[in-house]
Amino acid sequence: MLGVPVLLGSATPSLESWSQARAGRYRLLTLTQRAALDDRVAPSIELVDPGRERTDSGIAPPIQRALSECLERGEQSLVFLNRRGYAPVVACEACGWMSSCPNCAAYAVFHKPDRTLRCHHCGWSAGVPRSCSTCGNTALQGVGRGTQRIEESLQQLLPTARVLRIDRDATRRRDSAARAFDAVHRGEVDVLVGTQMVTKGHDFRNIALVVVLNADSQLASQDFRASERLFATLVQVIGRAGRSGRPSRALVQTRFPAHPLFSALTRQDYAAFADALLVERRRAGMPPESHQALLTAEARHLDDALGFLSQAVNLVAAASEVRVYDPVPMALARRAGVERAQLLIEASHRAPLHAFLRPWLGELRALKARVRWQIEVDPAEI
Repeated sequence: MLGVPVLLGSATPSLESWSQARAGRYRLLTLTQRAALDDRVAPSIELVDPGRERTDSGIAPPIQRALSECLERGEQSLVFLNRRGYAPVVACEACGWMSSCPNCAAYAVFHKPDRTLRCHHCGWSAGVPRSCSTCGNTALQGVGRGTQRIEESLQQLLPTARVLRIDRDATRRRDSAARAFDAVHRGEVDVLVGTQMVTKGHDFRNIALVVVLNADSQLASQDFRASERLFATLVQVIGRAGRSGRPSRALVQTRFPAHPLFSALTRQDYAAFADALLVERRRAGMPPESHQALLTAEARHLDDALGFLSQAVNLVAAASEVRVYDPVPMALARRAGVERAQLLIEASHRAPLHAFLRPWLGELRALKARVRWQIEVDPAEI
């Protein structure tokens, strides 16, 4: 409004910003080389398919060799896994029972140090049962791998290495995160294992190897922005290597090395990746090619939340430029004992969407509903 210039800077702009730049509404400035005084060298990026060689630790043999070689050179490694805990779920092989949170529609994660099951959504926790509550089987197994399990595997694979884990569980105490990062900077750590906490803003000068485990999990997400977010996360964590000026590597473990996302990542070609995503979004009519609003409702009973959203649909006047979808439970339908449902509204242009929302919002406020509800324009997650 005042004509003040705004500068947006990112190695991986949001697809909304990239679309504006491609359309000419934003002026795109591209940095093609590093500052002359910057001694950082971009790491080489390689894909490792764990299906080609058998492994019992969740870490493919080529990655194990790279970690050992890095340790022998006296350099640091970073192992990234965006899943804390020891195992995502505890299961009974006899009857198929799996540990679940009583308050959320989610599994309870196994934390080995104190042998507890914890929900990462509501904070519920309990001790691991001695036997299956369904069939009595005592041979319960942790399924999958979290940062605690990878830390344990690395200590076995590299017995002389100083392994440090940094995640929310390991840094609960006051100043513990700062002390852990200081230890890395002082060179007191050989292998750093971490979640997204270690990806942003840390200038690790001696990290010569970055390893990304379980990069595929986000590809299977129901969120249409999952691949965009995964690419940004991978670029962030890979950027922790090569900051000393010496050659560095990034090894990404994936069972889908031919996926276009990983192909663009190895070329370090965000532009090609983003342009391909824009084509997909355009064909599917998804943002940024369309504009959305999300009405969500929370209640003790799911029928109450869905009932309120059905009432909201009945209030909708005919609007040819706006699409109103059916009410459905949210992806995580129950959280902390509260049932949640959603209603998606979509339009090809922003003006008709807002013209629709203004009177509709007034009618929603007039409803005497026993639910908590809100409307989010341009929802980040659906």
